[in-house]
Amino acid sequence: MDTTPHRPDAVLHTLGLSEGEAEVYRLLLRAGEASVGDISRGCAFSRARIYGILDNLAARGAAHQVLEHPRTYAPENPRRLAELRLREVEAACAAAEETLIPLYETQERSYTESVTVRDMGVFQQVEEMCLRATESIDGIAAFLPSAIPDSLCRALASGSRAGVRVRLLFPLGEAPLDLARLPGKYEIRRAATPAAGMFIIDQAELLIGGLEKPESTTHLLGLWLHHEELARLSGQIFETLFEAGEPL
Repeated sequence: MDTTPHRPDAVLHTLGLSEGEAEVYRLLLRAGEASVGDISRGCAFSRARIYGILDNLAARGAAHQVLEHPRTYAPENPRRLAELRLREVEAACAAAEETLIPLYETQERSYTESVTVRDMGVFQQVEEMCLRATESIDGIAAFLPSAIPDSLCRALASGSRAGVRVRLLFPLGEAPLDLARLPGKYEIRRAATPAAGMFIIDQAELLIGGLEKPESTTHLLGLWLHHEELARLSGQIFETLFEAGEPL
């Protein structure tokens, strides 16, 4: 469960309020109800702008006027804002399913994508790739399982449980290969490999990565590619190295 505290303004932005609307609404929440003069003392906005923001909040159903003279407003329950926003998103998703996605799917696409990732982003990218896998995960890991993040271990285990063929090649060395963090069915071998790694998913996408600088021990650099021909070529390289590896 996510226990990270959320900033009120960030939450209000997520609910669809602009920066100015979020600030005025937050002031209303703290005061219970406030006049335009009260609000002007709590922020740097002119009264004319505050009037406009309050009109917008009232139109959104986020606030309502409780007094005419002086013009005073009270906030609506934030739950109402969340429910309204949820309905808007659900309606937008339904509309996208009905009109936009069919339009997207009518077009044939042959494309190449690439993304450069660094440090923990390398592991996160591999994790996302593994979760997308439907047929095969082939990986040359420059790190022993003891150094792989828990989330990536879980992604590999999830693929294994789902029937995805998972083959892993770890570096040859004196360090024991502790597989307790990789529950599931795998084909695992060890071989002498450079201090670099490669993951190929479904022979369609791949990530190659290694140390950003030879003398570095912590900074990683990776390149993710969605390119079927390059993935197939990388797959052939993997097959050669894997076949030459020591089975466990």
